[in-house]
Amino acid sequence: MSVVLNASVRNEEGKGASRRLRLQGLVPAVVYGGNADPVSVTFKGNEVVKAVKDAAFLTTVVKVSVDGAEQEVIVKSLQRHPATGDVMHIDLLRVESETKIVTRVPLSFVNASKSEGVKSQGGRLQVEAKLAEVRCLPKDLPAALIIDAIDGQLGQIFHLSDAQLPEGVELVALLKGEDHDQPIARIGKAKR
Repeated sequence: MSVVLNASVRNEEGKGASRRLRLQGLVPAVVYGGNADPVSVTFKGNEVVKAVKDAAFLTTVVKVSVDGAEQEVIVKSLQRHPATGDVMHIDLLRVESETKIVTRVPLSFVNASKSEGVKSQGGRLQVEAKLAEVRCLPKDLPAALIIDAIDGQLGQIFHLSDAQLPEGVELVALLKGEDHDQPIARIGKAKR
């Protein structure tokens, strides 16, 4: 996914200024990190709506053009309105191509319905974690980590170490030692 968002620098900050920007169809944001000072910016609301429709937007390196100068960033935080779901604010972290980043990516469980534990033993995949923290170069950032449950049996527990890691990607929890290999899902008895 290659996304380029155009931003304009904003001078007004605070709750009232942000509310006025949202009424004009703009989304306030801040770009921070790297060797530069934080910059408060705004995006056109329709561009943000289009970008966030793709779930990979939250786990991909995005290019932001701030008054013509492009920067590579990742989404660190996206705040939504509790009732409407509209994007209210975005925090963007600058990334450098040769510096490793730490961020969270979704866990994607595949083939659970084809596993023996679900298909013939009456089980059901019960997901306990939806995100995992990874460390990698920006170019290696995966959209999701895949856990193949095809060999799953009733009562089986899946751990972080069961995730298929692309080359250059490390799980932060596993860097701390084996005792941090937390359970992320299990095939449990289906409720009737």
